[in-house]
Amino acid sequence: MTGPRTMVAIIGGRGVNVRDPRTLRLAEAVGGELASQGYGLVTGGDDGVGGAACRGATEAGGTTVALLKETHPDNCSDHVTWAVPTGMDLARSVSLNWTGAAIIAFDGGFGTLFEIALALDTSRPMVVTGEQPLLRLDRLEQKTWRHVPGNDPANTPAVMAALRELVGPPPAAPDSAR
Repeated sequence: MTGPRTMVAIIGGRGVNVRDPRTLRLAEAVGGELASQGYGLVTGGDDGVGGAACRGATEAGGTTVALLKETHPDNCSDHVTWAVPTGMDLARSVSLNWTGAAIIAFDGGFGTLFEIALALDTSRPMVVTGEQPLLRLDRLEQKTWRHVPGNDPANTPAVMAALRELVGPPPAAPDSAR
């Protein structure tokens, strides 16, 4: 593949905010599938959902970028290709919101809720996975987002189908993504 890759932003809980271990397995599976289809990943870069998605992507030969809250890369996942220490804390979520062609949201805490609300408010294409207990999904219009309930890694094809529905086909054939 030549030229820049299309990035997909991954948002979700840090390790302590992920209550269901299947969430991490789903994030890893989705990260791997994104990479195999030619997407790059941009995440918050820490352990938890971002780290799991990066692990899946790098194991599939993909590239990952982390927009870190801190001014140093000390807490960055080992599976991040490029770490960008922003020193912006939650304000870096604005950059994360606009960096990807789309956003895939996994279960998390209040930081994830903030990032989902920001994506909804700015009409960014977004796939929301899991149950999202902090959000009333049944009361939101679905113009720019789709919901894939559950955290089972077997939902990876449904997540990818929802992404395609929102942003079109992947940027590269799987054999040219590496």
